[in-house]
Amino acid sequence: MIPEPQKTYLLELLAALGPAADEFVLVGGQALKFVLGKARATKDFDFLLDAISLREKPANIAEKLAALGYTVAPESRNFQFQKPIPGTNEVMRVEFMAPHELKRANNFRVDIEKDLHARECLGGTVALHESDRHEVQGVLPDRTPARASLRVTRAHALVFLKLLALDDRYRNLRGPDHAEHDRNEAKVHASDIIAILNVALDVAAFRDAFYGQFTSDPMLGIRVVDLMLTYFREDTSPGMLLYEESLRSGGLVDRETRVQLAAELGRAFRMVTEILPSEAFIALRSAVDDVCDIEQRRGLAEDFLRGLENAGGNVSSERAIQFFPGEVFGGAYAKGQVFQISAHQEFQKLRGGEKVLLTGYWKLRSVVLLTDQGFTSQFGRIMK
Repeated sequence: MIPEPQKTYLLELLAALGPAADEFVLVGGQALKFVLGKARATKDFDFLLDAISLREKPANIAEKLAALGYTVAPESRNFQFQKPIPGTNEVMRVEFMAPHELKRANNFRVDIEKDLHARECLGGTVALHESDRHEVQGVLPDRTPARASLRVTRAHALVFLKLLALDDRYRNLRGPDHAEHDRNEAKVHASDIIAILNVALDVAAFRDAFYGQFTSDPMLGIRVVDLMLTYFREDTSPGMLLYEESLRSGGLVDRETRVQLAAELGRAFRMVTEILPSEAFIALRSAVDDVCDIEQRRGLAEDFLRGLENAGGNVSSERAIQFFPGEVFGGAYAKGQVFQISAHQEFQKLRGGEKVLLTGYWKLRSVVLLTDQGFTSQFGRIMK
């Protein structure tokens, strides 16, 4: 859990915030300490803010931070604050984030209240919802006993946030001047993902929660699934190589440690593959894209709509996916995999969370069919 002296000053902050603390969700490295028995050392606190609620009932957060002795961290411009912890060489540092969709136009900042901003966080709305309350007990700086309720991101939400951060750092979007730092950060995120998965006692439940959390944002879910495949699909994928780099960074590797290293990499890869999307999901996701690509594959979409009309279904239903024509799987599988011709059979192979995500994705993508004038005229009865 959170060590001292940071825990004392976290309790001080939560007490000062009062009811507004309910709109703060702990993410990042400190949140890992509520998931892992032994988390990596980190002293900064990253909070995801429910910006809409805080805007509706301003809490004068910047004023309260100033009263506690916090100042704006250099170059952060009102989204990161810090203060020295008395009697130590430690610093208490807090950073604020908020959902991406609330950010300013052409800017990464989200306005919270006067003199307080937050940094945009892709997936922030999902992570706010996917949180639980934890009790933190300790003392205030004056040694008065204290306890507080703290919202902390759930493990499966931390994984997707870590995937997004891993991708950002691995691609080194900030340029060559930050290449070494970004590479190191990418290694941290890859290692954190594997560490979280290590403690998942019920892998099936974790999988369902991981895929099911994107009910409100299927497009984000598909992006996250794509990142899982990009970074962890093979034992030579970038995420696994970053994890290997992290393991090797402890020093020289002799013959014995090389054997141990290979064993750990094999174990980690087998574990990660447990939450990768099934081949049925990959095939059906590709089929959705093909059916909805009416510029390049209009004939395929027409075949699908005709079959659905004959079956008495409608385009917006979950059931519609099961009527994709068999030809849609022509390019959905890689060489050497079993060729399937029944979308219904493939759909039955999906796990619960995968069905939720795929159905949500279909409903978003199928809008292109529902708004096509030619299709609505020809298949009006099922276009709802």
